[in-house]
Amino acid sequence: MELIFSFGKRAHSIFRFTALSFVLLSVQLIQAQELTEFPMQKSSLLWKIEGPGIKKGSYLFGTMHLIEKEYFFFPEKLKKIASKCDVLVMEIAGLPSQSEALKYLQLQEGAILDPFSKEQRDSILLWAKTTLNMNEESFNAALGKMKPFVLVQMATQLNFMGKTESYEKTLEVVAKENGLQIKGLETLAEQMALFDNLKKEDEVELVMEAIRDKEKSKQRAVEMEKIYLSQNVDSMYLAVVSAEGSVISDEQVKFLDERNEKWIPQIIEMLKNKKSFIAVGAAHLGGPNGVIRLLEEKGYKITPVNI
Repeated sequence: MELIFSFGKRAHSIFRFTALSFVLLSVQLIQAQELTEFPMQKSSLLWKIEGPGIKKGSYLFGTMHLIEKEYFFFPEKLKKIASKCDVLVMEIAGLPSQSEALKYLQLQEGAILDPFSKEQRDSILLWAKTTLNMNEESFNAALGKMKPFVLVQMATQLNFMGKTESYEKTLEVVAKENGLQIKGLETLAEQMALFDNLKKEDEVELVMEAIRDKEKSKQRAVEMEKIYLSQNVDSMYLAVVSAEGSVISDEQVKFLDERNEKWIPQIIEMLKNKKSFIAVGAAHLGGPNGVIRLLEEKGYKITPVNI
């Protein structure tokens, strides 16, 4: 009995040593993962994710939330890859209904023009008259109880004069046709809180920035579409954060970096359980604190896929 017991202790010690060695080796491998240089030379909107404990066939894809049809890039290969996954992960879990969106876009008190000076109000009303064909009375009737951010959305949509496409809507259709679960990294309430929590002067500037120069805004929208079509996610990131005088650029940490950091634990957890197709704005993928490099820091291999 003593001999058997001693052998059992030895075997147990060997097992513990082997297990500890494996853990240390895994840690070393994770720490040794080389980060992609910044700015990267690689160009792709689709990236394969590989690493310890990940379900094979998981991908990261960069979207553009609103894009004209001629710049919309959604080849059959991309659709096929997405359809073979188990879960579609987006910034929010599918497009909200009109009633749900309205709940977060309406003011609890006050009126849409309250934060603006008289000169700014006059500029907004002139923009509404020339662009939306609304006089002051119809503007107040239709938009008076909305948050100022609604004006940003409207001005942005007007920059895309041709037929537009939505990556989120297209992916949602693919997911439903192929029985994929749809999950979100954040809620609509969390997204809207980003704008609700802006300083009043930044909120005002965001609106004025959107309506100030229609031609310049349209030109910038086209430039962003062309950068997106180049498929270089670092270029997309740089275009967003280096926009001169842009509120979003000034709030880079809040709108990009902090959200990226918050998403990583959720993404890793999803990757452990199911083949995941993760689709977020392309600017979130690029940058020194983008999703690609944050996953690399955790030891995952992120490889561009030619589509």
